[in-house]
Amino acid sequence: MRALNVVASTVLLMVVSANAAGSAQPGKTESLIRGMIRPLNQAAIATDLQARVDSVSFREGDAFKKGDVLVTFDCERQRAELAAVTAQHREMKLALDSASYLDKKGAVGRYDVEISRARTDKAAADVEALKARIKQCSIVAPYDGRVSELLINAHEFPAPGKPLISVVDETTFEIELIVPSHWLRKLVVGATFAFSVDELGTTHPGTLVRIGAAVDAVSQSVKIIGRFDTKPQRVLSGMSGNAVFEE
Repeated sequence: MRALNVVASTVLLMVVSANAAGSAQPGKTESLIRGMIRPLNQAAIATDLQARVDSVSFREGDAFKKGDVLVTFDCERQRAELAAVTAQHREMKLALDSASYLDKKGAVGRYDVEISRARTDKAAADVEALKARIKQCSIVAPYDGRVSELLINAHEFPAPGKPLISVVDETTFEIELIVPSHWLRKLVVGATFAFSVDELGTTHPGTLVRIGAAVDAVSQSVKIIGRFDTKPQRVLSGMSGNAVFEE
């Protein structure tokens, strides 16, 4: 909470300073706010699969395309289990066909057929469960992006529930800003601003796309989210800068 108050105080001080500077130009007032760039999509991927890592296709900083295989696991045991339950399902299916035939001839009871059908359904479910398990033997990229953090190497076993690779989507970025809550009197979605990226030394036009759902009562501030009108070159998640709104 103390850190939030410091941030809010800094924001308010910058707004006052910017307004004071802008007052020297009649008819034009600008408000400057600090902001941080973040990806629209990012993920820390984990798995509960107990299998050795077979290969890691991308290292930290590498770019990938949607559908690329990021990590593969050694799933020979799971594939062998799938072959076994597939054969069992085929056996159960033959037993069901036999029971159904005998039922038509009055050689077996109806309950025998139903028991055989239930066993066949169970075997089929076991097959589908193992197929779903084997799909986890490869981690596939959910979108175009880059590897932001790699926490596992080939021949290692993943820790259950702990992320083993983090990825970020670099096709669309958002700009997170914190502004004084009294701005809500006039601030609307669609408002435009110019955002200067500290690390690049460049300025780019942006548009406000969302306004936070709650005001922080202590700092009397609210979070707003903007986006670049055109994605800047070489921009990275975590970069920061100044957003200038013209009132």
